[in-house]
Amino acid sequence: MATFQEALKHKNRISPVLLKRAGVTAVGVGYADPQKPALGAGVIVYTHQKIIPSSLTSLKGVLTKAGTSVPVRFVHAGKFNAHGSSSNARGSKATSFTGRVRPVPGGVSVGKLNPDATGTAGLIVIKNNQLYVLSNNHVLINNNSSAFSATVQPGAADGGTGSRDTIGRAFQFVRLVPGGVNFQDSAIALPTSNGVLNPRYQISSSGQLITVPGHLLSYPVGLQVMKSGRTTGFVRGTVEANNADIRVSYGGTLGTLLFRNQSIILGNNGPVSLPGDSGSVWLRASDRYAAALNFAGTADGKRSISNPLAIVMSTYGIRVAIPAANNTVRSGFIRGIAPIGNHAYVQPLTEQQRKRMRAVFVKAR
Repeated sequence: MATFQEALKHKNRISPVLLKRAGVTAVGVGYADPQKPALGAGVIVYTHQKIIPSSLTSLKGVLTKAGTSVPVRFVHAGKFNAHGSSSNARGSKATSFTGRVRPVPGGVSVGKLNPDATGTAGLIVIKNNQLYVLSNNHVLINNNSSAFSATVQPGAADGGTGSRDTIGRAFQFVRLVPGGVNFQDSAIALPTSNGVLNPRYQISSSGQLITVPGHLLSYPVGLQVMKSGRTTGFVRGTVEANNADIRVSYGGTLGTLLFRNQSIILGNNGPVSLPGDSGSVWLRASDRYAAALNFAGTADGKRSISNPLAIVMSTYGIRVAIPAANNTVRSGFIRGIAPIGNHAYVQPLTEQQRKRMRAVFVKAR
């Protein structure tokens, strides 16, 4: 039986080789058998197509050369695609997630114009008493650049227009790096005023709101999570793999990008990440603490690719915004540091990796 530490070391050895193969889309660390967690950890290899016997033999040959007894599980998941929407993609059955909401909470449609992109306002966050909307670069930012970009709610795919629905502008983002290594797809938007935003999170078709008390520094494989997204509405999932290396297709000039240290979350009952769900934020089901920022998924929507949220929050120096007395807003708590030596949890980035992530300011005009 392999430990998660052994599985992570093995994943780091074989991932660069496997991801050069056209049929492999991701390599992560999870349970050797999710139905029997007591059997320990393993490496999960996600493939684009069902593996034919000859290809499987070839892949197993690569693994044999690596010389380890760590179990390897193959999962046919299809390609992973960024899940912003630039068209009139079908919306959530719960129209309150796609409609115009004021003030704006987490979990509802948001986007930009020219070129149009629609995703989800994942969380309302705070820094120095200023509120922001947290979402993805490809949802809020104009072509991965610092050019001015208005933020609208709802997004254009849901009828949002600049004249009626502008709630602010893109403020900061982390550039996506073609040909390099990426750790997050994130951006924050500055509202026209704090009153435009609601420091709460929508979880139902009737508009029910909850308070997110803060965010997690780490979380383990097997964690039960939940989230609201513009397209799939309120859904639940399970962290299937952590510390995953993934190739994500963005199309256009960005092409396919490599991400490291990501989480793969499997829906408990159907799709959890479809076009328009980009920017939605996963919460720990037991206590509503924010865990991960969704930005991509499989074509069938059954798997979400998400940035561990602690990386994103530290990059911008932000915290979850929560309501306080007398209609004020304060910073949320930080919980969930990974137990020392427990590699089932999301592992922290190295100092060198953290330095490579810089929040870029967007031009005001």
